[in-house]
Amino acid sequence: MQPKSSATRRTVSAGRRQKRAPGSVPEFEALWRDSIGFLTLWVVHLGRRFGLLQALADRDGPIRTRELARLCSLHEPAVATWCEAASSLRILARTGPRYSLPAKLRPLVALEDDPAYLGGQFSYLALRSLDYDAFDGLFRRGEVDRGAARHLTEASGEATTWDHTAFLTSLLPRVPGLLSLFETGARILDLGCGTGAWDLRVARRFPKSTFVGVDPDRAAIDAAKRHAESSRLGDRVAFVLGAGESIASLGPFDIIHLGEVLSAVAAKAEVLASCHRILRKGGCLVVAEGLIDERSDPHEVTNQLIRAMGLDFALLGTRFFTRAELRTLLRDSGFARARFLHVGGGLWYAVASK
Repeated sequence: MQPKSSATRRTVSAGRRQKRAPGSVPEFEALWRDSIGFLTLWVVHLGRRFGLLQALADRDGPIRTRELARLCSLHEPAVATWCEAASSLRILARTGPRYSLPAKLRPLVALEDDPAYLGGQFSYLALRSLDYDAFDGLFRRGEVDRGAARHLTEASGEATTWDHTAFLTSLLPRVPGLLSLFETGARILDLGCGTGAWDLRVARRFPKSTFVGVDPDRAAIDAAKRHAESSRLGDRVAFVLGAGESIASLGPFDIIHLGEVLSAVAAKAEVLASCHRILRKGGCLVVAEGLIDERSDPHEVTNQLIRAMGLDFALLGTRFFTRAELRTLLRDSGFARARFLHVGGGLWYAVASK
């Protein structure tokens, strides 16, 4: 990052000498820090992508860039530049020529199973930003150029790691009936399963349950099948190529999970009606979605994130629900009494029984 320009210094100096509108200088500083925030996002993403943060998290003491590059099989000059940037941004601590990842940051950027983990969100935004050239078509013609979702599968996989942790550590303890179904042995449909990360992680936790993942993306399903085979869970986890409207032949199920996919489905009512038909009596529908909270301050940090990410959703031809919209959609599809639980970061779970 370049130092402040002479024009910037003059602006700040003038602010000290003259009576200015309240908040003008703090607003400048806030926008300046937002620019730094964009670079912080990429520093964290690159550190995760190339195993640098994990290698540092696995060590007790500081390490030289040469050794870090060797551990990760990377080009040392690039690693040195990354370490300098990460240190300047206070992601790494520097002791002479050595670097370390502070213990307080390890859960945030390196420990994927920790409820405080944020690294996946950083990687989602970094990867999706690679597709943002498609905004030109959206703004100029109201059409999304091809390629707007080139990195979506990978980005979504990064972002939903935290969702899966929240499902296990925050949602299930608050819904004993749902937890009991998993523990006693349920047949579960994961609609919009992507590469199968949720199914495989939850299957390890609940060995009496079986899982069927469905997704319309052939590449994602192929990857999910490879992951199931390598994890030795293929006897309890199966993956099927298909769309939400084609699930009737797969039922019945005790639990149906839709992890941040309903907002992207065109035929929402039809998909939910199909879910209602193939769900056993007493079974549970679980819908995870980021929801707009219209009743709270739009400048509150969670609302800032959700509303700003509305641009990302617009690029995909969809938008966030409000809670009222999702409740109405569920009710009209036969799920009359849905319980809504907020698990943090704007992520909500709607749990409805049949």
